[in-house]
Amino acid sequence: MTILSRMFRLCKADLHGVMDQIEDKGLLLKQYLREMEGALKEKQARQSQLNESCRQIQRDLSQQNLEREKLEKELELAVCKDKDDIARMLIRKRRMLQSGCDGMQRQLQRIEEEGAHLAEILNQQQLQYQELKVKAAEYGRWTEQRPFAEASEVMAESGFSSPPTEEEIELELLQRKEALKQGGAA
Repeated sequence: MTILSRMFRLCKADLHGVMDQIEDKGLLLKQYLREMEGALKEKQARQSQLNESCRQIQRDLSQQNLEREKLEKELELAVCKDKDDIARMLIRKRRMLQSGCDGMQRQLQRIEEEGAHLAEILNQQQLQYQELKVKAAEYGRWTEQRPFAEASEVMAESGFSSPPTEEEIELELLQRKEALKQGGAA
C-alpha cells in the first residue's frame, strides 16, 4: 500500500512539474491582472449605484419634508377652524408620511455604511492591484532580459570572454615592449 501511494505521489508531483513548465507565467500573470481589474470595475460600478441610490433617497426625503411642512400648515389651519375630521385625516397622513421618511432615513444610513465599507475595500484592492501591476511589469522586463543573460552565460562558459579592459590592453602592451627589449638585448 505504501509503495503504491508513494508511486502515485511521485506521478502526481511529476505531473505538477510538467504543468508548471508548460504554463507561461507571464501570460498567467497578465490574466490575473485582467481578472483583478474586472473585479475592481465591478466594485466601482456597485459604488456608483450606491451613490446614485443615496442621491435619489435624499431627493425623495427633500420632497417628503416639503410635503410634511405643507401638511403641518394645513393641520394648524384645521385645528384653528375646529375642523376635527379634517385635522384627524391630516394627522393620519402626516404620521404615514413621517413613517415613510423614517424608513428612508434608515435605508439611507445602511446604504451610506455599505458605501463607506465598499470604498475602504476598493481603496485597499486598488493599491494591491497597482503594486501587482508594477511587479508584473518588472517580471516582464526580467523575462525579456533573461534570454540575453543566459546567452552571455553560455558564451562565457564556452570560451567567449568579455571585451578587454583598458588596463588589460596596457598590461599586454608593456609585456610586449619588455619582451622586445629582452629580445633585442640578447
